[in-house]
Amino acid sequence: MAPSDRGPKVAGQATRHPALAMLRGALVAGLVVGVNAAAVSAVAAGLKGLWGALLGLLMVIVFSGAGLLALHLSRRTSPTMQLALAMASYTGRIAIFGGLLAVAMNSDSLGENVDLTALGISAIVVVMGWMAGEIWAWSHLRVPIYDLDHEVTA
Repeated sequence: MAPSDRGPKVAGQATRHPALAMLRGALVAGLVVGVNAAAVSAVAAGLKGLWGALLGLLMVIVFSGAGLLALHLSRRTSPTMQLALAMASYTGRIAIFGGLLAVAMNSDSLGENVDLTALGISAIVVVMGWMAGEIWAWSHLRVPIYDLDHEVTA
C-alpha cells in the first residue's frame, strides 16, 4: 500500500504511542554509539575489550529499555499511577543494576574475560547516546497541549 493510499495525514495528529517512538529513537542512537564503542574497544583492548563494550551496550539497552516499556504499558492509567509506576520501575532497575554490579565486582571470571574499563566507558557513552536519541525522539513527537476527547486511531 502506497503512503498516499492510507489517507491524508492530518495536521496536528497526536503520536499514538509516544513511549514506543522514544524507545525506537533511543535504541537506534544507543546501538550506533554502542557498535562504535565496541569497535574502538576491540582495537584498544582486543577481544576482552570487545566483550566488555558489548556487555555495557546490552546492560544499557535492557535497563533503559525496560523503563520506556513500563511507561508504554502504563499509558492507559492515570497520571498519578504512571508516575508511581515510573518511579517504581526506576527504583527496581537501579536496585537490580546495583546487585549485578556487586556480583560483577566480586567475580574473578568476569575480570578474566571482560575488560571492565571498556565495559564502564562504553556503558557511559551508550547512555549518553541513548539519552540523545530519546530527547531527539521526544522533540519530534506530536503531543497535544490539551486532552483529546477520543482515542487517536491513526
